[in-house]
Amino acid sequence: MGKIKEIHNATKEKILEIAGRFFVKHSYRGVSLGMIADKVGIRKASLYYYFRNKEDLYFGALERILDELYVEIEVIVKKDLPSDKKAKALIVAFIEFSVNKEKFIRAIIQNFPFRKKQMKRFAGIEKKRDDIVAIIEPIMADCIGPKGKGMDLRIATYVLIGGINMIMEEHIYNDNKKDINSGELADKFFDIMFLR
Repeated sequence: MGKIKEIHNATKEKILEIAGRFFVKHSYRGVSLGMIADKVGIRKASLYYYFRNKEDLYFGALERILDELYVEIEVIVKKDLPSDKKAKALIVAFIEFSVNKEKFIRAIIQNFPFRKKQMKRFAGIEKKRDDIVAIIEPIMADCIGPKGKGMDLRIATYVLIGGINMIMEEHIYNDNKKDINSGELADKFFDIMFLR
């Protein structure tokens, strides 16, 4: 029974990985389940064993990316490092994640035909985002220190992540990726964010 579950999980991961690439290359509307099934090497009907429809697959691909980011962040948070080193490592991780996943992130944000009925699915994405913020908040508290007494750490964490996203958007959307030195950028961002 364990071997079947292992094969099931490997197939599902392969579907998500290929679907993510297809959504980037062709947009949501430009991808068919048949295209994905052909590339995975399964029948189209088999996709329905893993996903209810194309929308379910699309959100699954997005959730997979956010799970990857969460795991990266969790590894950093669990390291035995001073908070300032963790904060810089987190900033570097966000920068590198943005650079490595930029095409997928751009496709997800720009290409999905949003309708009200997807609100529940977006709520799931927001939950994953909130989980990421929650594990970063204690590091923010340590880095801000006593001068941040009474500060809303959740908002401060969103400011940190939003600031990184804005900087990355500037670099990525203007195709300046070659100019990105994630360590140097993290140091500058850390100094500004924590007034060091």
